[in-house]
Amino acid sequence: MTNKTTNKTALIYAIENLPDAPADIREKLTKMLDQLERKNAAPRKMTEKQEKNEVIKGVILDFLNDHSDHGYTCSDLIKSIAELEGTSNQYVSALMRLLCEAHKAEKYTEKRRTYFRAWVEG
Repeated sequence: MTNKTTNKTALIYAIENLPDAPADIREKLTKMLDQLERKNAAPRKMTEKQEKNEVIKGVILDFLNDHSDHGYTCSDLIKSIAELEGTSNQYVSALMRLLCEAHKAEKYTEKRRTYFRAWVEG
């Protein structure tokens, strides 16, 4: 499978492989490349939903750290944390997957049920 050609790679290729192009064309291509790099370097602002999810993930982590005696299912978390009341298991499961990928929580299975707990080093 070949790599997909991006605008950046196309502009770089055009600048490098068109040595006989007029100076104004090469200047225009270089300017376009600079604009593209500036646009891609700009910091991205989180959406309102992403900000809300970060707050909720923090609440879940605080709960798991305070109650590290055993693991919790998604249903248990919904029942135990007021901020999660009214949310679905799928939503909590998605947040927990993100926390597990970031090594802030861990997932384990016991008797065919999935539990989550705070990340334990080692």
